[in-house]
Amino acid sequence: MNKRREPRFEADQSVVVTVLGDHELRHAALVKNASGRGIAIEMPAAVAIGAALKIECDDSILLGEAVYCKAGPGSHLVGVELDQMLCGLTELGKRLQEFAAEAPSGREVPYAIKHRQRQHRQEPQQQ
Repeated sequence: MNKRREPRFEADQSVVVTVLGDHELRHAALVKNASGRGIAIEMPAAVAIGAALKIECDDSILLGEAVYCKAGPGSHLVGVELDQMLCGLTELGKRLQEFAAEAPSGREVPYAIKHRQRQHRQEPQQQ
């Protein structure tokens, strides 16, 4: 009987795993299966339980914590409990470039200068 809270789905997705910490280590890895709460990845190196991991795939970044690490022939199977997921980073990058390239309409600069000068004239409050 399967005691998992959520169903697991088989996968074979190449990813890059970074073990976060003082000395960050990057490894090529393979997602073996996934659920809504976590993933199992196969990688060449062992990972300490509790280690913070960043997993990069396509245009997404997943952040999680290693909850188990099982040695196998030539690799390790690492269970990762997911904490955060950032998707659509390619589109976000395009939008940020568009935003940065927009020229001010002409009203923003004088407004900013006027209010900056007003802020500098105010005396600090005495406590």
